[in-house]
Amino acid sequence: MRRTMLLIIPTTILALVVQQNNACFVKSALRFVQKAIVRWDGFDSKYLQTLSVNDKNVDIQYWNSKLGNHKSIKIRFNHEYELSEHWIPDKPLKVILHGWLDSIIHEDGVSCIKTAYVYVGGYNVITVDWGGIAGFRNYMLPMLMTSKIGARLAKVLDNIVHLGLVQSEDIHLIGHSLGAHIAGVCGSLTKSGKIGRITGLDPAGPGFEFAKLQKKGLKKSDAQFVDVIHTSGGSTGIYHSAGHADFFPNGGSVPQPGCYDGIKLERIIGLVGCSHSRAYMLYADSVYYPGTLMAYKCLSWNDYVNDDCDSDEKTPMGHGASPTVRGDFYFRTTSSPPYDDPDAPKQDL
Repeated sequence: MRRTMLLIIPTTILALVVQQNNACFVKSALRFVQKAIVRWDGFDSKYLQTLSVNDKNVDIQYWNSKLGNHKSIKIRFNHEYELSEHWIPDKPLKVILHGWLDSIIHEDGVSCIKTAYVYVGGYNVITVDWGGIAGFRNYMLPMLMTSKIGARLAKVLDNIVHLGLVQSEDIHLIGHSLGAHIAGVCGSLTKSGKIGRITGLDPAGPGFEFAKLQKKGLKKSDAQFVDVIHTSGGSTGIYHSAGHADFFPNGGSVPQPGCYDGIKLERIIGLVGCSHSRAYMLYADSVYYPGTLMAYKCLSWNDYVNDDCDSDEKTPMGHGASPTVRGDFYFRTTSSPPYDDPDAPKQDL
């Protein structure tokens, strides 16, 4: 945990005293952080070899509107045929993955997306609870295990496709933080056909974009359409564009509206965590309120704020994002749900 604080604290302190879109600053900050955490004490890389991904430490559950939000069906590896009696035919599949130190059982976490899809109905939903691994406080271990978990999930989805329950193009993976990279690995390894869509919710930056220790992470070739939502770019989340379409609410960096409470050291971790988690909260909002959170294509946040965008192209962010759009998109939000407020002034940050 101490090593992780070396990553979060210096990046966040620096991020608060410069403009959010200052690329030169961000590059310098990332180099500083990389030097701080590139060496890890007390971690035996051989320990990874002893870890297995099984039905105990990766709990995969199936949900739909008929079962409701309080009942699910456990998916056992190589027993996916047990889903047949519960599956809603001719409906797309949403697969939801959480991040580090999280779990699907945390109702205030990424499970809000599962709750939203089950509530609105019309979807088959799978949650991947890898809390048995994500719960390790040494960030390096869960980070390096993302490739193994992604490979296991790819086999599960291949089995479901081979059963004729869903087509690959109707599968949508939605992953937060490290879960976004698990989704990317899964998409790159599926053999039954290319996944239709992957949404990365503030994909984890440490170990992937800087202090690169994990080569396998989310990239645009992992699905037919990859969209990325950035809410803590340059600290816990990746800073640069990584998908076919990248969305930068409020500039995409720390702090997101409602997360800033002064530059006091004891508040910094909460500030970063708040901004990092805002990605899945915004996404859940887009399920309940389709067509909102309208984002506009622009070259930068500064250009958007100054109404200096070259294009009039726009698309809803999140659930309703058009799979045909390409480029970087910006918009403003409020500080609490419902988040849609295109006229929110910049000083609300």
